[in-house]
Amino acid sequence: MNDYLDHISANDNDIYDLLISGKQRITASILRELLRDRGIFCSSKDDREDICDYISMIPHGFHDIEAIVDKREPGIRREKTTSIQFDSEIAIDDIRAAVENYMKDIGPNEEVKHRISKDGGYTMKVEYDEFNHNRTKLLQRERNEAKIDFLVESGRTVVRLPASDKAKRVVDAIKECVEQRRKAPLNQQKVELAGLSTPELRSKFFTSLISKLPGFKLRNVMNLKVSSLRRSEEDDDNLGIDMEESEAGMEMFAVVHSMALSGQNLVQSKEYKELSQRGFYITHISWKSEQIQNPPNIVRFEAGFEDRQNCIGFRYGVQGEFKYHKGAHRKTMTAVEAADRARYFSLIEQTALELKSELLSQAEG
Repeated sequence: MNDYLDHISANDNDIYDLLISGKQRITASILRELLRDRGIFCSSKDDREDICDYISMIPHGFHDIEAIVDKREPGIRREKTTSIQFDSEIAIDDIRAAVENYMKDIGPNEEVKHRISKDGGYTMKVEYDEFNHNRTKLLQRERNEAKIDFLVESGRTVVRLPASDKAKRVVDAIKECVEQRRKAPLNQQKVELAGLSTPELRSKFFTSLISKLPGFKLRNVMNLKVSSLRRSEEDDDNLGIDMEESEAGMEMFAVVHSMALSGQNLVQSKEYKELSQRGFYITHISWKSEQIQNPPNIVRFEAGFEDRQNCIGFRYGVQGEFKYHKGAHRKTMTAVEAADRARYFSLIEQTALELKSELLSQAEG
């Protein structure tokens, strides 16, 4: 019984952890406001830790804890994006039926909204609770959202979804239901480079992606991560591996950054060849590209693989853009409008699939 009560109640340590861990959201002024609501006043010179300790010792009811959690809880996080492409058009009626079937099986902590989108596809939005045991006890339950778009065009269906485990499980359930209705399996394509056994080809995927994105010209490489084919799962000296990868990453970044700025062929550079011979290849990259047509806004992209060793789980994002105004680009990055974001995602998806097919053909040849 005591263990059960410990999971549904909060002691003074739980409340203290909740207050002290949220310095940016629960500021000293908010702490003093919590005390004023109880008729308690404290000096502006009081130490924040002392105020948190004092508040945690005061008796709290459910609504008191709920108010603190609301002030402390961050907004819904935005996951990176991934996609799956099916080789046939899935009828909207089949998608709607699969979504409605999924809604029958969900628990009380999920909420699903779905509709036909403006572009003729289908959109479903899933709001759900997820537990993160790495956070302090009273913040472990997180409210998240997964927006999944089904784009039906030109004899194929593209499913665009957040790169989260929950979104992937939802899409798997929808896919299984559609296959049962059609009584035929759906052939799908994903951007995976596990079939490329050389670091040169794996890195070439990223260098080609940033230089061949249609409608854009590369301006700058901002950041990248590398991994090594020679890394063994049996290695216990993780510190040594991380240091080696960090040094190689800095070297690779210097080479890619320099080649991008000068417009030279990266693959032919001496430094790049040396890193490839040591087994290192790019697994994630962030870059800026300028739009060729007007307005020539500069957009910051990112792309990489969740499983760095096997290059599986391709995910990407549009971090923002620097708008072109009165002959110059603004210094502050702003959010990209939804329509432009969808267009940029489509460019990355198609370019990545084409590069994957091209590089696999080179490997086979």
